[in-house]
Amino acid sequence: MYLIIRIIVHAKDKEEAWKNGEDALNKLVKREIFDCYRTFEREDRNGWKGDWAHLPPILLADSPEGRRFIDVGWKYTVEGFTQAFEQVKLAVQYLSLREIMERTFPDDLPEDIRKKINILSMQVYFDELGLNSGYPKYLYHDDEPILSNTELEFALDPKEGLNAYVIPADVHY
Repeated sequence: MYLIIRIIVHAKDKEEAWKNGEDALNKLVKREIFDCYRTFEREDRNGWKGDWAHLPPILLADSPEGRRFIDVGWKYTVEGFTQAFEQVKLAVQYLSLREIMERTFPDDLPEDIRKKINILSMQVYFDELGLNSGYPKYLYHDDEPILSNTELEFALDPKEGLNAYVIPADVHY
């Protein structure tokens, strides 16, 4: 599957930011967090879907467009965690460890509860809560995922003589 992530880097200028972003993306691929990536600097964007084709290759993080792009990434991160958390919470409340591992329901589980629990994806939800990188993490500070508001604020904090930039990337996981 494909996902648009945002890499926040600090640099003196766009060229240095671009290099730092590419380094971070290469590290994420090398660590096998993502299979591959592509960035948005190309003029030819045939085959890109929807709004992705219109993403700029790099943005100042403190610009209105950059901030909106980061805010959307944080919103998606929180939504992904919330969905996984709610599913895991239901599973722990109503299922045994064996049922979770075997992806089965107990015979006496009410139908309305069965409909709320996505049993086939349960192990994925546990992974999403436990993994530090990959889906549903949409924001990275260099090559590290941003998992809290504190980490996001740190990533956006001005560094002496450097600007914060955000680089969108289309990744496959």
